[in-house]
Amino acid sequence: MPVRPISVGSSFVVYTLATLAMLAAGADAAAAKDNPTEVDEETAPAPKRPGKPAPADEPEVVPSAGGEPEPRPRAPAPAADVEATGARNTADTVGFSDRLFVRTPGDEVIVFPGARVQIDGAAFPRQTPKSGVYVRRARVELTGWVGRIFYFDASADFAPSPPAGSEPLAPSALPATDNYVALAPFGDAFILQAGQFDAPFTLENRTSDAYTTFIERSLTVRSVAVPRNKEVGLMVHGLVGGGLFYYSGGVFNGDGPDFRNFDNQVDAIGRVTISPFASSEGLFRRLSLGGSGWFGRHVLGPTLPTQATAGGFPFLNPEWTSGQPATTYELREHGYVAAFAGELTIPFGTHFGLRGEGVFRQQQLAETELVVGNEPVDIRGRATLTARAVYGELWFWLAGDERMLPVPGLELPNRTGRSYRRAFDDSLMLALRGEYVQDDLTTNAPTLGDPTRATTRVISGVAGANYWLGPFARISINYVLNMWSGTSETIKTLRAGSLLEHELLLRFAISL
Repeated sequence: MPVRPISVGSSFVVYTLATLAMLAAGADAAAAKDNPTEVDEETAPAPKRPGKPAPADEPEVVPSAGGEPEPRPRAPAPAADVEATGARNTADTVGFSDRLFVRTPGDEVIVFPGARVQIDGAAFPRQTPKSGVYVRRARVELTGWVGRIFYFDASADFAPSPPAGSEPLAPSALPATDNYVALAPFGDAFILQAGQFDAPFTLENRTSDAYTTFIERSLTVRSVAVPRNKEVGLMVHGLVGGGLFYYSGGVFNGDGPDFRNFDNQVDAIGRVTISPFASSEGLFRRLSLGGSGWFGRHVLGPTLPTQATAGGFPFLNPEWTSGQPATTYELREHGYVAAFAGELTIPFGTHFGLRGEGVFRQQQLAETELVVGNEPVDIRGRATLTARAVYGELWFWLAGDERMLPVPGLELPNRTGRSYRRAFDDSLMLALRGEYVQDDLTTNAPTLGDPTRATTRVISGVAGANYWLGPFARISINYVLNMWSGTSETIKTLRAGSLLEHELLLRFAISL
């Protein structure tokens, strides 16, 4: 069959298409050159889709001295924290971009299936609490996007609950999950979300427990600042100015997780931070300064949360028994609550840093007889709790660096398109923390015999080591030393047993 010659018009079309392809390739190369190679997970300005970067190992063809083409090896591309995002491959319905994702061909729905398992161990010289290994969290999560602007987070935890009839536990010892929906019409700059999630108060409370420096959040945050960790409500938050400014605030039930609304009252909670060097690549790129506020009012609200050490040893218990015949009483939230917090993070490069937070909280309470079911509440006295707490910590990365983990304190929606080349690298972090907590409880009914009345002080120190496999797996060991001080009957009893309380904590965890 004879070969059909190509017409002049066809040649012109082929030439034009080839020229356009060369121009497009040149534009893509220029854009790739201008794009930064290091982007934090939470500070990326806009959602991207995963794609296939241009191959970097293809040889470059150059003419030889004799006029014949001769391959010359291409120079290796510089190492980068984030893979370059090229043209999207619509066939990639399943992939990995910081985490596993599944999406429809047209991106109408993108979901991120995940799971979190934390196996903890603890050893105490005392008989209470008990030493041993237990399942702390066993969580299944599903987050994702529906359309371009709707985001959701749904989770369920299957860790065992404490046995019925056990002593009151600090809320931080009970597994609670995020369950919310969000509207994000302007990327990460403005997010409106409703549901149950970490309350926007202090940096550490807005850092997922999967990435905290120590096994437990600080005594300052989980006992004084946000004892219940999560709240149910409505919040707006966002990251603007390329990471320069973060804001968050909203209205919440103020009763912690899993409550509809205990007393028909709402609390206002908010937090703002500024990171003046967020757009730079210097030593202080992650330096931040911020503050939080909380104000609300309750009418015979829930019981005051128990305060306990990292290992779960209680030092402020809202329930007690006294009198003849013996009567059980409890402290319930009744009246106003006002709290303020400040935070400062000072990193020195990506391997070493300092952080501190301070909290002041004042809350009115009612001393009532213990209520079972729908029995009427009998107010026997009124009390006021004034708490002050502060912590400071430092960390040092012997291997890896802080970019292995998400930026603390943000908890922004998951996005696709930012795939870390070192996501599965090994790293080792050492950390130290010291803190001071003081609770002053006054009451107009001292004859009720509340053992927490007067002053309760705890001085605590923690030394920890973390092995990380990227952000996905960790093995952590913490040694905690607590010292009792104060004038409350509870503290006097603890000091009679021992001035110091020792704890050795261990965690094996995987978070996908």
